[in-house]
Amino acid sequence: MRTPGGAVRHAPRLHQGYYARSLETSLHRYLDDQFVPRFLHDAQQGRLTGTPDQPWFTQDRFGRFQDHPALRLPMHRAFYLACCEVSCLRFRQPAFDPQRITSAGLVVRRVLRDGTIQRWMLQDGQALGWSAGPIPTYEPSDYRRMLNHRLVQQRFPEPSYSGEETYPMHPLPVQRPGVGGKLRRHTLLWGYLPLGGSYREQQQPVIPTPGAGAPTLAMEHAWPFGLQQAHPWRITDGLQADHGLATEGLQQLLATLLFRYRITEVANPDNGPLRTLLGRIHFFAQGTSIGPSGPVTQLLVPTQRKESLLEYLTTSGDAVGLWLTQLARGETSLASAPLPLQTGKSPAGELQSTPRQDTLWCTQADARDLRDLLVQRTKRAMTVLEEGLALPRFGQGQEDTFIVVPFVRWIDVCGCERISWGPASPRFRVASPLDPDAQRPTAIQLPGLDDLRRGSAKGLAMLAPKSLADILTKIKPDLGLKAGGGGNKAGICMSFSFSLPAITLCAMVLLMVILNLLNLFFWWLPWAFLALPRLCLKSEQGA
Repeated sequence: MRTPGGAVRHAPRLHQGYYARSLETSLHRYLDDQFVPRFLHDAQQGRLTGTPDQPWFTQDRFGRFQDHPALRLPMHRAFYLACCEVSCLRFRQPAFDPQRITSAGLVVRRVLRDGTIQRWMLQDGQALGWSAGPIPTYEPSDYRRMLNHRLVQQRFPEPSYSGEETYPMHPLPVQRPGVGGKLRRHTLLWGYLPLGGSYREQQQPVIPTPGAGAPTLAMEHAWPFGLQQAHPWRITDGLQADHGLATEGLQQLLATLLFRYRITEVANPDNGPLRTLLGRIHFFAQGTSIGPSGPVTQLLVPTQRKESLLEYLTTSGDAVGLWLTQLARGETSLASAPLPLQTGKSPAGELQSTPRQDTLWCTQADARDLRDLLVQRTKRAMTVLEEGLALPRFGQGQEDTFIVVPFVRWIDVCGCERISWGPASPRFRVASPLDPDAQRPTAIQLPGLDDLRRGSAKGLAMLAPKSLADILTKIKPDLGLKAGGGGNKAGICMSFSFSLPAITLCAMVLLMVILNLLNLFFWWLPWAFLALPRLCLKSEQGA
């Protein structure tokens, strides 16, 4: 591809780093909080290695399932970075220009035992949990995808995130010796791998639909606006109304748009992308025949464009609603009742309409976008979360194995933003927060006697309100802790300061004193328990 100035622009290709042998995105582990400077220094010095070549990949296999390495959590003071390389899709794969990268990121996906891959989905910033279904290769953000398809206007600030959750990655240009000792440029993508997150279980959805996955929701409508009876696209699929006679898919679509989402209401912001797309689907006058088309007698070339589907629903919504009601009651059928065109109302208030005699045409791209928008709209309507205990994102069951997949957004020769996906990382598990094998020893330095003589450190401070301070200041400092002190005459709050090391030392001393006292008075108790069976045996023999 060449730009108007003549410069060649190649598409990017994400692959394993130049230092890795396996064709996977690499994971790098660091055990201190300075992991970012250490990684950048290792990358510049050429000290990076692939994931299978790192010792932790084989050592960190603990817990009930040891088929894959277990990644520790930040509370275990372990941090992980994902890294891959991006090159130009051409001969010898030179380094991709970082200036052409608009943004890059990674996603964490769950892999079940049967190979099913699940994505962590968000809706308006709320976590929906793991969702199964086909893994798309398009933009994971719903807003950016609709913006690239010009279905919505750009907004500042951007709306709450909806789609698969992503985490940022950053480009890093490095130079390393290549063939013949010559320096060769490489563009690495690196990003921090977070291992946290939670979600809340859904209540009864607003729309009673079985399941909440995208494939299940897409099965609600017939092809091409849903996945019922789905098949490879044929040219006849674009003809949704012939001489006004609608298909089953169009009838289901109109019922959903009018009765469920009330698409004619302009004030509802959730209907904005759907209204934009419906404005692109038009009715056409009858054109020239191009031959037979199966159940449809003749497929007509759309030549004379008429009003859009959105305009039709706006002006004839009442008549279409009555038409859908008659179909649901069985008073008429799709084969004998064309779409109505509302002409007005009679003096008695009854709707007056005439049957349509034109064609409704939908392109493959519009049908694909409409399927996607219907699923998103249904998920938005089903986002009803309970105020219960949040469930953790990463479990430790047999099915809980995960991978990391990177992606990069770049600008093509036409100035449009595109996305390219990279290879997945090796599968891994996530350690439990209380897993004893995942814990790492912690060294806490105790204060010396000289430090204790200088006074207690103010490591913990508490502020008591006036009501509590009034009671505390009235307590006499004797063993009875009786009320009768001077009281809080100033009527102000009270501040307390404690030293955690001093409290720890005092607690240890008191514990030692108590144990010695118990040993002094009850040292004979274990011998009594040991001698009790012998005494019982002798008494039985004497009897």
